[in-house]
Amino acid sequence: MTLFAFFVLFLLCFLALLVKIYRIDKYDGDRYKKAALSQQSYTNTVLNYQRGAIKDRKNTTLAVSIRKYNLVFEPKTLLASEEAREETLEAIASYFSVDRSRLEEALEKKPDSMYEHLDELKELDVQNVEGFRKKMETNKKIQGVWFEETYKRNYPLNSVGCNLIGFMSSDNQGTYGIEESYNEELSGTTGREYGYFDANMNLQRTIKEAKDGNSVVLTIDANVQRMVEEQIAQFQKKGVGAKQVAVMMMNPKNGEVLAMASNSSFDLNNPRELSSMYTEAQIAGMSEEEKNKNLMAMWSNFCISSAYEPGSTFKPFTIAAALDENIIKSTSSFNCTGSKKVADREIHCSNRSGHGLLDLRHSIMESCNVALMDIGLKLGRNKFSKYNHLYGLGQRTGIDLPGETSGLIHSNEELNPVELATSSFGQTQTVTMVQMLSGFCSLINGGSYYQPHVVKEIQNSEGTVLETIEPVIVKKTTSEDTSKKLRSYLKSTVEEGTASPAKVPGYSIGGKTGTAEKRPVSARKYLVSFIGCIPAEDPEAAIYVIVDEPRVEDQAHSTYATEFASKILKKVLPFLGQYASK
Repeated sequence: MTLFAFFVLFLLCFLALLVKIYRIDKYDGDRYKKAALSQQSYTNTVLNYQRGAIKDRKNTTLAVSIRKYNLVFEPKTLLASEEAREETLEAIASYFSVDRSRLEEALEKKPDSMYEHLDELKELDVQNVEGFRKKMETNKKIQGVWFEETYKRNYPLNSVGCNLIGFMSSDNQGTYGIEESYNEELSGTTGREYGYFDANMNLQRTIKEAKDGNSVVLTIDANVQRMVEEQIAQFQKKGVGAKQVAVMMMNPKNGEVLAMASNSSFDLNNPRELSSMYTEAQIAGMSEEEKNKNLMAMWSNFCISSAYEPGSTFKPFTIAAALDENIIKSTSSFNCTGSKKVADREIHCSNRSGHGLLDLRHSIMESCNVALMDIGLKLGRNKFSKYNHLYGLGQRTGIDLPGETSGLIHSNEELNPVELATSSFGQTQTVTMVQMLSGFCSLINGGSYYQPHVVKEIQNSEGTVLETIEPVIVKKTTSEDTSKKLRSYLKSTVEEGTASPAKVPGYSIGGKTGTAEKRPVSARKYLVSFIGCIPAEDPEAAIYVIVDEPRVEDQAHSTYATEFASKILKKVLPFLGQYASK
């Protein structure tokens, strides 16, 4: 009976305890849970993703994020054991050559923290980290230290393609170039590591992995890009030199940009360093406002962001429009006396003595302004304006780079006799290099205007192609017959006309020169240029060279651009699969 009574009493107590637990859980459970959880130490760590690479068409790496590590130490863990504290601080200070007092200071400021780091212990190389990890394995007294994975952007070729590639800002965002326009593709998704330290200081973890960014493959060839940039640097240092020099190359059959460069060059690994463009004395004399202004000018891409009057490289556009409208024919003739009276003005030809009687071929070969004014007059303001828009002038091309400008062309109403006359040979309207080269490619490829682009494909972090950028024909600009005639005229212009310095032995080249007088006219400043294609009969590559204000007294000579174009083509054509005939 005693045993039974004890059992009943025990059962009643147990039932009472269950009822009590139930009531606590129902009415005060959340409060007790929060109290218990508040006793524990939590971690919530961001797991960084690896930003996608930027590569050229032959898989040469132009930009890559390199794995680095930040050393993280736990003041709360270290302060719990004097022996661990001494061993750990001494090991960190000696191995990484950091002032121990900096570590001591961090412990004192945040003694309860489980996540602290110093600037001196950020972005550590993998080799250094592996060495310290081995040290930790052999010395178990080193505690409360771990390494957080991070990434640092690196540009292996330094300045090659700098204005095209762009760089990373201090807040890890793409700035300028591909880094900016494809920032979303290149960026991945950060992961998270959640965890808490239990009563035994064991870390209980939950990990959501980071997703790396996609890689971007460009249409350019790094070797061609590098050679073009080297030629520009030589032209500036050992050649004539100019205020601005820029070069673009494009595949006329698909709109792929093969090279894009100017004399504005900088080291992508140190983009805020002005020494590539200015002397130490010049930099020292700059105010902060001037430095920022010069930095933005250095970073900008002249080929897409600067507008200028093209000069006679515009003449093929006017002639193509007139041919398509059947206003002129190959047999049409023009009489140049050296100038033409337009309204109340006398507008001169480059040859003040006059070219005499010219057919259409020789009008472009000799770059006759009078002939072009006659053609412009026959076209009239309505048709001239229509073809301006058809060729994409005064409009952004939509190239996949940031910072493109549109230039400024005359509206239909603004094309009065003088404006129509001067515009016909490339003055009083402004364009960009990408506009001119894209339109020119359509004139020489049979009339297909391709969307210009610098990205060839998108790959995931494993190298699998996710998207291929297919050529996009935006519109038709000219007929095949007109295109064929233009190719023939352009070839004659290089072989026998004003563009003869652009010849390259063993190659068939077509092209047109340009000499644009800058405003104000009284300054006697000129922008000279050459636009051309190779091979002339069936172009596989097009080139456009700008030499703005050559450093000579007499600037009005397109020879500076044509000779420079010839030097570039000699270097790069074999790398583009174009070989000289024997």
